[in-house]
Amino acid sequence: MTDYHNPLLTELAERFLREYFAFYPTTASSLGLHEYDGQVSNLRPESIAARVEALHRFQQQLQLIDPASLERLAWFDYELLRWQTHAELWKWTERRDYVRNPMVYTDDMMVDNYVKRNYAPLEVRAEALIRHLHQIPWIAEAARHNLNPTTPQILIEESLPVFDGLVAFMNESLPELFGGDRLPVSHQAALSEARQKAVMAIEHLKTYLKDTLYPVAQQDFAIGPERFSEMLRYHELVELPLERLLAIGEADLARNQAAIEQVAAQIDPSRSVREHMQAQGRNHPTADRLLEETRSLLEHLRDFLIERDLVTLPVEGQCKVEETPPFARWAFAMMDTAGPFEQVATDSFYYVTLPEAHWPPEQVEGWLTKFDYATMTGVSIHEAYPGHYLHFMNVRHAPTRLAKVFDTYSHFESWAHYCEQMMLDQGYGQGDLHLRLSQLSEGLVRDCRYICAIKMHTQGMRVEECIRFFMAHAYMDEVTATREARRGTHDPGYINYTLGKLQLLKLLEDYRAAQGAAFSLKQFHDAYIGYGSPPIPLLRKLLLPHDDGVLF
Repeated sequence: MTDYHNPLLTELAERFLREYFAFYPTTASSLGLHEYDGQVSNLRPESIAARVEALHRFQQQLQLIDPASLERLAWFDYELLRWQTHAELWKWTERRDYVRNPMVYTDDMMVDNYVKRNYAPLEVRAEALIRHLHQIPWIAEAARHNLNPTTPQILIEESLPVFDGLVAFMNESLPELFGGDRLPVSHQAALSEARQKAVMAIEHLKTYLKDTLYPVAQQDFAIGPERFSEMLRYHELVELPLERLLAIGEADLARNQAAIEQVAAQIDPSRSVREHMQAQGRNHPTADRLLEETRSLLEHLRDFLIERDLVTLPVEGQCKVEETPPFARWAFAMMDTAGPFEQVATDSFYYVTLPEAHWPPEQVEGWLTKFDYATMTGVSIHEAYPGHYLHFMNVRHAPTRLAKVFDTYSHFESWAHYCEQMMLDQGYGQGDLHLRLSQLSEGLVRDCRYICAIKMHTQGMRVEECIRFFMAHAYMDEVTATREARRGTHDPGYINYTLGKLQLLKLLEDYRAAQGAAFSLKQFHDAYIGYGSPPIPLLRKLLLPHDDGVLF
């Protein structure tokens, strides 16, 4: 642990992390601290109350420290602790998702960490998995106790497929991954018993949600203007009137709409933007070439970063392109990065989901339109180079332990979203207008998320209106627009893609001005992702000697 030459801060930081990991052991395990394997959070009311009391005590003790007396990194950790205690207190005392959102309980039911990486012998991981599965009935019981009629019906609808996926994983994937002669007979029997009890508990919870809670649940899903503003204040350290916030998003949407129309006209003025995007969707690799072409794409992206010297690349671990395993095939493509404390299994996996072998040709073609060359370039920039993979591998070298643990939605998504544009601005693709069209289309999706999050949760926008908004402004089909709109009902924080990117661009502008002739884009990039994923307003104070506090 860092020694700040301030004994009280050193002791507080160490104790906060110990208590944090004890309360959120599945988070600790995912970070690579495998001494917490097999444990789950206790979300019974008395346990939450005890956590709230502990957070209040930390707040009181932090007040005994004068931040002006601290050296730079000590001040950073002090601010991280202050931010985290406020955000977590708000989460448990005001937001209180644990009484209205069933998906809160799915995090502790996820057991894929034990199979994704070979961080320990299979028997050791199986023993931890068995301990974890035995505790799932307690998680389900806490969910039934805590959830109440303030739960919106649409959040129950959104949660049920997640629980279905958990059951399918336990029934289908676990026996395959741990079956055969991979484990001793005694382990096989214990795992089978624990798995069956876990599945039964989840099925009972699903029945409770559908038959008991759903009929009395409420229609309104909005968290309201006050809590929406508090979400941004406590989680992202952003304080702006909602009217101003909305105007900022609408202005970015207008800029991106004008830009994409201009690019489409440059490619072929006889076609609309929607027609251009449909045509791009037909230009994709065949299914049998998709993984190999994605690997080549990542090599090309990495070579470009080295050639242009845009950011420091990680030296440990590899970014491996693999077919998405059966238990994670809900996404087209995604990054699974090793945790910052992982010592053994440090490789990361860029998963690409291939069409199912039994699909008819028209369904295969429909799936592959999501992997057109331009889109896959943007997705790979976002997920891998220089987006999430490079960022989270840099988190392993963040200067303090706290910086490796705590992150903000707006920071890590701002970097990946910014990189999609930055790479093209720096010359990747040599001015290929199809790449720019795809990049701008993704910008429109994030703008629509931003605007719909505000309007759905503070202005009464209905889901149906949100669907039409995505279709009109992001050129989406109805199925994809529906998925985006419904996501916004339980993830109002998806405003943070655009909210974070706009803050990043303003910080870059201010950093460039402060550095003058000494400015280096690589230096800025290394600094932006070198401190983990802290709130961007906090990072501004670290990077700018005379921060004016203007975020946009």
